[in-house]
Amino acid sequence: MNSPKSNLYLLLIVIFSVCCSSSINAQNLIPNPSFEDTNAAVKKLKHEMRNFGVISHWKSLTNTPDAHHPAVSEVKFDHKAPGFLKQFGPQAPRTGESKVGLYVTGNNTKESIVTKLVSPLKAGKYYYFHMYVSLGEGRVSNSCTSSIGSYFTARVPRITETSTYKLHIESSEMICDTKEWTKVCGVYKAKGTEKYISLGYFSDTPNGKSLKGGSFSDAYYYIDDVELREMQDVQGVAVDNICNMALDFSDIEYLIGESEVYEEIKEALDSYLQYLKVFKFDSIKIVGHANDSEIQFENEILSSARAGFVKDYLIENGIDETLIEYVGVSNTEPKEGEGIDNLELGSNARVQIIIE
Repeated sequence: MNSPKSNLYLLLIVIFSVCCSSSINAQNLIPNPSFEDTNAAVKKLKHEMRNFGVISHWKSLTNTPDAHHPAVSEVKFDHKAPGFLKQFGPQAPRTGESKVGLYVTGNNTKESIVTKLVSPLKAGKYYYFHMYVSLGEGRVSNSCTSSIGSYFTARVPRITETSTYKLHIESSEMICDTKEWTKVCGVYKAKGTEKYISLGYFSDTPNGKSLKGGSFSDAYYYIDDVELREMQDVQGVAVDNICNMALDFSDIEYLIGESEVYEEIKEALDSYLQYLKVFKFDSIKIVGHANDSEIQFENEILSSARAGFVKDYLIENGIDETLIEYVGVSNTEPKEGEGIDNLELGSNARVQIIIE
């Protein structure tokens, strides 16, 4: 790394955060994963308690899960239940405008949802799964549990009062947090017949506890941001390590005038490398950017150099060169977003890594 030449150099900031726009576009096998898309044709429903029909791609599997979506207010219900959705608690969705709510109980009032995967799972392949869950802070949640997760099937399962289907992936801890979102995560090895995923709980004895003392009764959970991705052929990888990996990355920001892969840049790229060696992907595009130095030729050289050095580092660490495309775009594509001042020195000294 070259030494800074003035006090105008900015500190490197590399942020792995769910609030930032992701550079990972690898295929999520879950359709409508954040429950944002709605069935435009649904203008009228019989009862407000059966509002889940507004959510596209997903279906109710057992009883009446709830769609907490702005579109619900636009539906005409024959039978209204004033304040029905408000009773479950005011948590904001983890992302976007929508979330789904459902009960986990030890009786036949439990609720669950199901969807058809974007493509069937492949025999012998490993798949990473996560969803985010938050216990409803309304008065209806008397308990909390770890018995919530996913179940994979070849057909839409037939859940009855006596069903005792064991979840393929479930929470490793009691989810009692009513303020924040908890990630339920795991790795699943496919049989090769699976075409559907169901979310909820499908047995009769949830592993839970009362919030007020006594035995488990009812727990109402919000669900958001569901994800299922095919993994590489990895052996002996600890599930905890996979679940703790960063899956959303911000751009890699450089010191002004720098282009080489110095130590802080290597640390950022190593997180990408960890991802690339675990998850299946088809291509990588590296886009180098530069600030407006008022000398276009310098901008072009610097942005291309940044992209080229990043490409070389990935190849040196085992990534197939034929899957990588790199380009420098000078200062022609400034960052966009609330609070970003593209006239600020150093604001566009960055590299994007786009994984498809």
